[in-house]
Amino acid sequence: MVGLAVLYGYYGLPCDSHISCELLLRHPYGPAWKRAMLKNISKNALLSEQLICFRGEDILYMRSESLGTRVFHIVFFDYDYSAYIHFFDCNFKCRGCLRKLSIWDCHLPDEVTSKLTFKGFLSLRDLEDIILRVVSEYHMKKAVLGGGEPTTDPSLIEVLRMLKRLNLDIVVLTNAYRVNEDLLKEFVDPKVIVIVSIKSIDPTRHEMYTGFPLEPVLNNLARMYSSGTRLLVETIVIPGFNDANEVGLLAKFIASIDRSIPLIIDSFIPVPGAPWRRTTLNDLREAEETALRYLENVYGRGKAISEGMRGRVYLIYPQLE
Repeated sequence: MVGLAVLYGYYGLPCDSHISCELLLRHPYGPAWKRAMLKNISKNALLSEQLICFRGEDILYMRSESLGTRVFHIVFFDYDYSAYIHFFDCNFKCRGCLRKLSIWDCHLPDEVTSKLTFKGFLSLRDLEDIILRVVSEYHMKKAVLGGGEPTTDPSLIEVLRMLKRLNLDIVVLTNAYRVNEDLLKEFVDPKVIVIVSIKSIDPTRHEMYTGFPLEPVLNNLARMYSSGTRLLVETIVIPGFNDANEVGLLAKFIASIDRSIPLIIDSFIPVPGAPWRRTTLNDLREAEETALRYLENVYGRGKAISEGMRGRVYLIYPQLE
């Protein structure tokens, strides 16, 4: 049994606190989980008679009822058994952001997204309940955290810890503008892959496109690499703005860190207010060939998207009324 004193230290609860919390327990000889709610109790009570009935079971963790997230939308892809968890906020103001077309996942059909309504943000407890259901019903294996920008959510560390406890693979899509030490520690995990999106390696163009400087992004990329974080980099071929030559310069920079870091190249989808045209297959091929001069692993994801989505996508949250 995990010591409750350790749990208190882990969650930073003061010694004299009175809390309402939830314990998730699992018997060491069986897969079944069960929850136990503890209402307005003190630390001393929690460390003594309150848990006597739980002997012989593993206390997986203790969770406050009040923690909220900025997650507002979830879909599931059956081709790789992944759930895409959408975070609402973003600290960048990208000129080509797909959110200008819709806040809903772009893989859902129009007849679904046209009927969706915003239902608010999920609490950590509700998010976990949904993930547990998707694991049970769809055999989910991987959680992809995107949006939006996951690092803007103050609850991201707790979301990551919850997903790790459920033994899921985790992919975090981020602009890497802000990565504090606590978050960096969570990234250094064999279950976690971080994909850093860099819209341009040119500082002026990057700031023009995103509204924010490039230097913190590159510094955090280097920090994550030095820490042992499993890394990929992603960019977009934007005709007339981030062409093959610019993608090549980005690849050259990545190679200065490590030639084995994979680069994903996506295609640009026109949105209102952005002056650039849609990326063609020739644009993607040229960018991919240029990047391969410097890097060992380059994936033109835009080509795969042009061939159509694999498998099916399922709406998980919010449900249609």
